[in-house]
Amino acid sequence: MAQADKWTGIWRTSVKPWPQSSVINFEWHIGDPVQGVLYPAVLKLQYGEFTGIYEMLLAKKNEHQLGIGRNKYPVKETPYKLGPWMWYLNGTLDYQDTRISVNRMWIDRFNIWMYGLYDEDEIYVHSKVTLRDVLYRDALSLTRSGNKPLPDSSLQRILRQDSINIYFGMYERIVTKDSIIPLLLEDQEKYDKDTVTLLHNGKPLFTREQINDQNRQLSVPLDTGRNLFVFFADNYGGLPPNTGFLKSTINNKPYGFDFSDRPNGYATFLVANIYRAPAGNDTVISNIIQRTSIPVATIPVNTRDVILALRDARIQDADSISLCLNGEWIARGFPVKSAVQTIAIRLKKGENILLFTADNLGSIPPNTAELQIRYGRKTKTLNLSTDMRRNNEIRLILE
Repeated sequence: MAQADKWTGIWRTSVKPWPQSSVINFEWHIGDPVQGVLYPAVLKLQYGEFTGIYEMLLAKKNEHQLGIGRNKYPVKETPYKLGPWMWYLNGTLDYQDTRISVNRMWIDRFNIWMYGLYDEDEIYVHSKVTLRDVLYRDALSLTRSGNKPLPDSSLQRILRQDSINIYFGMYERIVTKDSIIPLLLEDQEKYDKDTVTLLHNGKPLFTREQINDQNRQLSVPLDTGRNLFVFFADNYGGLPPNTGFLKSTINNKPYGFDFSDRPNGYATFLVANIYRAPAGNDTVISNIIQRTSIPVATIPVNTRDVILALRDARIQDADSISLCLNGEWIARGFPVKSAVQTIAIRLKKGENILLFTADNLGSIPPNTAELQIRYGRKTKTLNLSTDMRRNNEIRLILE
């Protein structure tokens, strides 16, 4: 069976700014990783009357560090807002001796004070100053208090599956049939010792290199399926912030992933999301791949051979679906009936991506199905719901 990811779960700490003050409670709830690379997370802050709940994206830099996404979406802030002060938590979460600590990259060296102290009601200025100072530089060391991963309600928005389309640091997906893409690294300002790291599906292409004329160009073979390029700013150079710019040509079109873009200012990382379609796919299949993929479940399994059992648990209404495993189509135009139908699949070691797409909507939209995943002596039952804009995505982890 797959072992629990060491980052996934609930992490907590409490800070007491001075002996007579109330404590500030931090709770970081980290979800299961996407391809072992991206971790959706929710941070909850509580201090006196204040409660703040923020969704964000974390990215694995190495075995001991997760980059903290710059943009934190405030699900709840009351009775006042912290606004850009949440940027103070940029940097990395560092894992050591079963604890994680916050490692800020730049705040202690650049005394940058964000605006907003006197916004809204000035009655809360004292409380806001206390929170600002703790976010700014206080040591934060968290201990695990539970292994339960982040629930699906937050996953869809953080992984850009929600119609609100909030930016958490991951660019829109690019679909291509290119097998190799060129990458060009530039510094938008003059060379000022900006240092960057680039990973492709978790594997480093270069690590902590200063941007210069010697390391600017490389060609990267793409994996079939999803390719996540995570571009880290390791420092902010001599002229803050880091202005690294990653360029590529994909489908004969220019693309850029740029720390100089305003939403990436002082960011720890950004993510290029490139999907290489399987060879021989036609335009219809390419359009299916470009739909939004809703994560349904991540399931650790203990056997390579798995049975998928599908049926329409409602009214049989001529629904038809197609199934894709690790970028290869294993069923096209598969009718969903009231009677159970089975498909046998064989998994590869590690992560396996199972994609369910709607061929039509039947007579009663959306396209729905009940799926049983049978592996060994265990069964997992899921309810699927797809349409012409949304796929369902299931991750099967074989260790």
